[in-house]
Amino acid sequence: MSPVQEIESAIKHLDDGSLSHLSSWFEDFMAEKWERKFAADAASGKLDKLGDAADRAFEQGQCRPL
Repeated sequence: MSPVQEIESAIKHLDDGSLSHLSSWFEDFMAEKWERKFAADAASGKLDKLGDAADRAFEQGQCRPL
C-alpha cells in the first residue's frame, strides 16, 4: 500500500472532531505552501510579465473599479 493510500485509509476512520481538525490543519498547510511558492515566483521574476500586462491594461483604460 502506498503512503497516500495509507493516509486515505486512516482519514476514513477519523471521528468527526478529528476530521475537522485535520481539515483545518491541511487548509492552513496548503495556504502556507501556496504563499511560499507565490513569494518565490515573485522574487524570481516569474510574475513580471503578468504585472506588466496588468499595468498596460490599466494605462489603456481596460480596467474598471471593483
